[in-house]
Amino acid sequence: MSAEEQRSSGPGEGAGPKGPQPGRRDAVLTVVVVAALLCVVALVTTVDLTALGGSDDSASEAAPPATSSSSSSASADDTRAPATDDPGDRLPPRERRESDPTSQAQPPALPTLAELDRTMRRKGLVRVGGDAVDGLEFTAASFNVLGASHTRGPNGRKGYAIAERRLGPQLSIMESKGIEIAGMQEFQQDQVRALGRQGRDWAIFPGLELGTRLADNSIMWRDSLWERVRTQTTPVPYFGGNPVPMPQVLLEHRETGRRVWVANFHNPADSRGNAAAFRQRALEIEADLALRLGEDGTPVLLTGDMNDRAEFACPFSRLSGMVSADGAATRNGRCVLPQDMFVDWIFGNDALAFSDFEADRSVERDRLSDHPLISSTVTLPGVRDTPGCRTRIVRRGQVWYCPA
Repeated sequence: MSAEEQRSSGPGEGAGPKGPQPGRRDAVLTVVVVAALLCVVALVTTVDLTALGGSDDSASEAAPPATSSSSSSASADDTRAPATDDPGDRLPPRERRESDPTSQAQPPALPTLAELDRTMRRKGLVRVGGDAVDGLEFTAASFNVLGASHTRGPNGRKGYAIAERRLGPQLSIMESKGIEIAGMQEFQQDQVRALGRQGRDWAIFPGLELGTRLADNSIMWRDSLWERVRTQTTPVPYFGGNPVPMPQVLLEHRETGRRVWVANFHNPADSRGNAAAFRQRALEIEADLALRLGEDGTPVLLTGDMNDRAEFACPFSRLSGMVSADGAATRNGRCVLPQDMFVDWIFGNDALAFSDFEADRSVERDRLSDHPLISSTVTLPGVRDTPGCRTRIVRRGQVWYCPA
């Protein structure tokens, strides 16, 4: 071939199909690979930034609006919720293998319950039980039903039916008012036995459980709504100063788990001589008991026929710190009393609140009893409604802390 023919022939001509030379093909492949790698890096970076942004949102305190200035700023003990998932789980398998796991944002470790308890204790806050988170409302009553012995035989009270006949209408009125817990006075053994024959949704303590003599002053509750947890009795001086055990029941609400101590008393009247000194000693015992029952924060409800009005309410509220359902209280050392008072009372400690007090005197008019049926709505506030309470997230979930 001549030199002219060699110059006119293209490179590689006659060596196979036309196409880019090997060097040029390698350069093109390199560009494609680099572009693909840049896309992967951009995708991983975007995912990581998204994950980091999500962890900031999830780290916020799971709490209602703060009620005090102490909760308005972040502090070293603030806990953070874990990320909802691992950003690497959202990458295709090959890209997940090629990404660097050490570059993923890791949420801070959540504290243990013991660690958080110590931290919050330094702030004057203590953990409250899970059963206190939700509030609860129910209706409570105190009712002296006029004992069976007072209306039976030739010396019985005139104009009153025997106790067994009066019991059905008495229970119907209580049920119509939605009463769930009631302190009963003069609820004697014949009436307790009649209650058992009624087949109604009422449980009772002590009833006949501790003998017929102690049935007179019992606590009743709707068995489908409340369950008894613990029972006890406390003796107080009665006629002649002789001690008579009076009942207390720790009840647990079946649906919410909220608990309340209920105590019921009947202080002696003057029907067998002046019993003022015995009543004074009884109220001192009752006030001390109320303080002890509620010292762990448990709501305490106290009912009874105290056979005194202001003479009971003023010293009792001063000694116990309790408030009556109709407004009797000691404030700034001064006794505050309702306009109309009865010898029947409902008192509660500061772990509960009262509303809608009623004294139904129709039971007197209809000769069902010689006492009114007094009742009130009782509210056990939840921690969500309590100023100063705060929530935190720990490894096992959400917990609440309230001022000690």
